[in-house]
Amino acid sequence: MTKTVEPKEIPYFIKVAGCNNCKVFKSYTSLSGTAYGQNHALHAKCVHMGCDRYGHNILAPFITPLEYLRIGLNTGLRKQAVAKTKKVIVRFGEFYDHRGRLKPWVVKTLSKKKENAQ
Repeated sequence: MTKTVEPKEIPYFIKVAGCNNCKVFKSYTSLSGTAYGQNHALHAKCVHMGCDRYGHNILAPFITPLEYLRIGLNTGLRKQAVAKTKKVIVRFGEFYDHRGRLKPWVVKTLSKKKENAQ
């Protein structure tokens, strides 16, 4: 008997490639500027989308591993960026390879969903 493995649901914040690409995050920053405060209506969206259960929301945005490295190179904080990148890869290793890129099955799943949406 062959057993088929259901692909794991890809979290929303990974689907959009980080909170900086999320419509909720963009709305929040345009409404409040860069000062992060409490806007419960928008925070509720983070809960609704499932990001909050992973510890990511408007006040604690998800940053992709490659974005951490880019930020580190641009700011001179390479050591800290590499440490953050490693933590993200360890926590979300089922979605990212050891270099911080999305695994092929994730890219394939996302492209299929995008094709079906069009």
